[in-house]
Amino acid sequence: MDYMTEKKLRPLYEAIDEGQNKLALQHTTKLLKKNSDWPLVKCVLFSCIKNKTLGFESSYFYHAIVELYENAANLQPKNEEFGNRWFMAMVRNSDYKGQQAAALKLHRTFKQNKYLFWAIMSLALQGKNSALSYTLAERMMGKAQEENRLDEVEHMRLYLLILLDQKKHEQALSLLDSPLGQKSLRDPEVRQIKIELLLANKKWQDVIKSTEQALRKENSDDWISWLAYFDATDALVADGSKELVTQARELIAQLSKQALEAPVLKRGPFLAELELDYRLKEDEKDILKNVLSYFSRFGSKSCCFEDLQTYTSFLKQDASKAKLFIESLRATVDDPKEKPGIIKTVYKNINIRKIERYLGLQSKLTLEQGIALTNELVKAYQDALPLGEGLEKTENQYGDDYVLLASHVLVDLYHEHKDPAVLIQAVCILEDALEKSIYNFHLKLTLVRLYAIHYFTDRFISLSCLDEVEQLFLESLMIYKSNQVETPEMIVKAYQYGTFSKIQEFIEFRSRLDSSLQQAITNVDLARIDSNASSFQVKYAVQYFQDLDVSKIKYDDAFIAEQADNRDFKVFLNCNSEEQPKGEELFRLTKPTNRVWLQMFSYILNILSAACSTKENEDLGSIVKQYTEFLERKEVVDEVTPQEYSMAKYICEISNALILIKDPATRKASNHMKTAAAILDKELSTENSFVDESVSWHLFHKVSITIETFNYGTVLVEMINRALGLTSKDAKKKAAENVNNDVFIASLQGMNEANKKLLLQTQAAARRGNEFFKGQFQKTLTRSIIESDYALEHFKQKQNQNRLTSYIKKMTSSWNNSVTNLAEESDRRVLKLQF
Repeated sequence: MDYMTEKKLRPLYEAIDEGQNKLALQHTTKLLKKNSDWPLVKCVLFSCIKNKTLGFESSYFYHAIVELYENAANLQPKNEEFGNRWFMAMVRNSDYKGQQAAALKLHRTFKQNKYLFWAIMSLALQGKNSALSYTLAERMMGKAQEENRLDEVEHMRLYLLILLDQKKHEQALSLLDSPLGQKSLRDPEVRQIKIELLLANKKWQDVIKSTEQALRKENSDDWISWLAYFDATDALVADGSKELVTQARELIAQLSKQALEAPVLKRGPFLAELELDYRLKEDEKDILKNVLSYFSRFGSKSCCFEDLQTYTSFLKQDASKAKLFIESLRATVDDPKEKPGIIKTVYKNINIRKIERYLGLQSKLTLEQGIALTNELVKAYQDALPLGEGLEKTENQYGDDYVLLASHVLVDLYHEHKDPAVLIQAVCILEDALEKSIYNFHLKLTLVRLYAIHYFTDRFISLSCLDEVEQLFLESLMIYKSNQVETPEMIVKAYQYGTFSKIQEFIEFRSRLDSSLQQAITNVDLARIDSNASSFQVKYAVQYFQDLDVSKIKYDDAFIAEQADNRDFKVFLNCNSEEQPKGEELFRLTKPTNRVWLQMFSYILNILSAACSTKENEDLGSIVKQYTEFLERKEVVDEVTPQEYSMAKYICEISNALILIKDPATRKASNHMKTAAAILDKELSTENSFVDESVSWHLFHKVSITIETFNYGTVLVEMINRALGLTSKDAKKKAAENVNNDVFIASLQGMNEANKKLLLQTQAAARRGNEFFKGQFQKTLTRSIIESDYALEHFKQKQNQNRLTSYIKKMTSSWNNSVTNLAEESDRRVLKLQF
């Protein structure tokens, strides 16, 4: 390398050696402007950009990456790699219009079909906000079809996507009749799309033809095709084509025969027979005969219960018929001697128990009947345990559902008789089962809900374990942070591999996580946890709310409505009929955290932040006005706990007082202070907490919310004091001396006294609880269960009594830790009282 070249490159080398990628990038750009065909500098440029983007990606600054690659692509327009990376950077940034421009530029430069389809997909993604974009995308696809560019199934899927988003069903059906469309029908999803289009356009004969062909040649287990076939048949029969019923029965008979002769028995044709009988409203006896036949074949499958719900629901109206039907089901169960047959019998008996519960035969039981049924279920579980010897630890025991059903019966008894001892027994049998099936998520979900009923729920931040709860919340937020990185990469891969049918799906997934209700709730709960840690002394609490970033804690109706609830409660076992609460509702003590809860606490945190702000509080009045109107909505009372609502009203009253004291012409603020004091005294009193032996979630929740109320109240009262100039002991003493002449000062003093009284009540309640759990509570509780009439047979055995004692010891220790920490939290605040 000659001296002049080395001299030109020396600043670049030095920048690289020092790790200054940005400076190195600037040097390469200057060098390439003078000599655009310098291979060495091109390599350095690519390396700099790559290193630079890694830093940006870790910070999610996709817009900066776009700018980097756009500059690189403009410098090297013939560099396909830079062009691709520019496009993908905009994909990560959800810049659909920019994607379109980049893809068209790539297509003009490199003449590859994939870039044309990238541009069309980018146009289609703009269609939700611009009908013209759909029109242009459709025209481009039409032209591509004329030029024979559509040669892959995914190209057809893209064309279908554009037409379906515009509700152009006729054109979509015509497209599916093309040669590529016929080829695409090998894809089950495309086949389903065609059937849905035919149904939407009421082309009944075509539906029957397509679905029958799919059922005969593709898969007789395709339930979507069966339902579409029956929908079309119903419509034509209503128009007078009665012969189609015979045709349907012939199809079912033929496919049933084929299924019986096949190596693997398929359920589809036999379930289709039940569906047809149900639609035709056949005689009950005929329906039940076919149900029994179905159960004898498929009763050992876990899906059998769900399969038969619809076709047996009429039995719920007559308990005697339901009991006879259950006996008929039991009569179909054999008594095999070999292990595989015995395992199938276990599954059949479990399904019978589930159907029994669904038909209402396990509801409204007396305590004796419920305990007897639970004993039967626990014994059946224990009898099945030897069958699971040698199973891998990742596998579940064959009889686990017996324990789950037993827990449902015990929770029924709890709701009916309000005795927590039945819940403790439910926890113990589930914990025993979990030791043998450590990966059974049904057992874990049920246990979580049981512990919630008896201790705390997702809306209660236990002051005994703030560090653990905070860590869990932070870990859960990693899901959303990883979504910001990983989901864009999934979209990028979909473009690279031309999987256009998945792009919208990935974008929807990304959107649902970005606007997740659970993420918003977690952000609020983290702020509540942090505020509690800073609130033992008012000056630190005020400082916390001054520093609090509320940009992610939004309260407006539009934001709240956009939040997606991504929870799937269907994973929770539910064997109840439609007239009864669902399984997960049965195991829920109070309403879950929801949009109303989120909006209420978001308002509270924003009010506290605005009240403590060192800037001009021009927004405080507006926020409080909106908050006051929000609390008047009926759903607020219905969707939060009474304690949370009382706290919300208390915050509202003090906030209004804080605003009104700035108006010298009015003393309405004193009325708000009096109302706030009354709320503390009448609605949030903890005077009767921990005075008897009952332990419940409500007990801990009430004390915890009271401390949280005190925290927020002292902050707002401090801001009132500052607004009045009561920032020193002398000023407060002088104001107290003038209390008889100042209505507001009198109301403020009354509020302070109510606040102090409430805190002292809470301290006394927590101390009572502390003493309560340190006493003989554990032994008394264990003895009361073992010696009672509602003790399960399982716990009359010595070894199981020892396990019960062990579990109760852990529970008592947890309760004791919680109440100890509640006592410590209240003690810290009592020491810092400044009234």
